[in-house]
Amino acid sequence: MYDFPQNEVLSVTVDPSHTIPVSVTGTFCSLNCPHCEAHYLKHMISVEEIPVYVEKGYRSFLISGGMLPDGSIPFERYEDELQEYKKKYNLLYNFHVGFQKSQLARELANVVSMDFFGDTSVLKKIYRLDLTPEDILNISRFYRKVVFHITIGILGGQISHEEKALEILSKETDSIVLNVFIPTPNTPFGKYSPPDPKEILRIFKKARKLFKTVILGCMQPKGTYRKELQSIVKDLVDVVTKPVDGSGKFKGCCAFAISE
Repeated sequence: MYDFPQNEVLSVTVDPSHTIPVSVTGTFCSLNCPHCEAHYLKHMISVEEIPVYVEKGYRSFLISGGMLPDGSIPFERYEDELQEYKKKYNLLYNFHVGFQKSQLARELANVVSMDFFGDTSVLKKIYRLDLTPEDILNISRFYRKVVFHITIGILGGQISHEEKALEILSKETDSIVLNVFIPTPNTPFGKYSPPDPKEILRIFKKARKLFKTVILGCMQPKGTYRKELQSIVKDLVDVVTKPVDGSGKFKGCCAFAISE
């Protein structure tokens, strides 16, 4: 865990591979959002496999899965196992809760990750859910420690709600994780390009003015784009996740690195 002094950019590097992603729904997601279409669920392990990874030395897990039509994730189907493993192995859990109040997540999470949208119409185009920014904030207040994520350019690479989202969240929290849209092959948004780096820079500059702690999250396009991205934001962030030089001072999710 790190403490980030106000107005001092520390640039801690994070290697997220030490936190293992877990899906409670396998590869199923009822929403099949256009930027993902359940693609990333294929790379997650099952709850039953957690002890296998504990034996390999892992102690932190991202508990997630595909969403149901109301934006919830059915964690409760594995309530007994998740409680048992956390107690038995003294695990750290980061729950990616979707858009729901989950009592199990509230009880077991060391930290909760939530995606945020500053515009109802953008969220509906992505998730097909009728939720306002205030609805998301009301859900977040149910949890003890929440780290908000904004994906820059999630609307097919377009800049849309991001600045408004930053303004809203700056009144709720002093830290923000900024991800960058990845055009994922074989999805409806796979044909689009990542956001213009100049637009990315503008968003990060605004975030730097509004937040005590600014994090470049793990969702970043690969290759030369990632190298350029990290180069242009390096002086504006406290945390760089997946640094291109292969370093990683903190081992695990960036949400763990900034949670108290």
